[in-house]
Amino acid sequence: MRFLKVAGAVLGICVLLYGVLLAGLYWIMRQPLDRFGAIMKHMPDVAIVVLPFRPMWTSARAGSLRPGDMAPDFDLPTVDHARRVRIAEEYNVRPVVLIFGSYS
Repeated sequence: MRFLKVAGAVLGICVLLYGVLLAGLYWIMRQPLDRFGAIMKHMPDVAIVVLPFRPMWTSARAGSLRPGDMAPDFDLPTVDHARRVRIAEEYNVRPVVLIFGSYS
């Protein structure tokens, strides 16, 4: 009987520790990407295997925009860096489709 109490206590502590690790990782994932990267470079590889990294990342970085929502205002340099394009100034009268991806 004593063994079951000790085993239950150890299991409870392990579950609590796992929950704290999940909450900490989720908080880290919500940080700006440069801060997230600086923290994650110190994370042991085994943590990626043990913790549900991919579903947490998808949830933490999902954002709140849905199809049909207005795009948030931002500005980006042109390919030749000659000027900056601000979406609110350039395209405020017609629909815009934003495609982010790699073309290399």
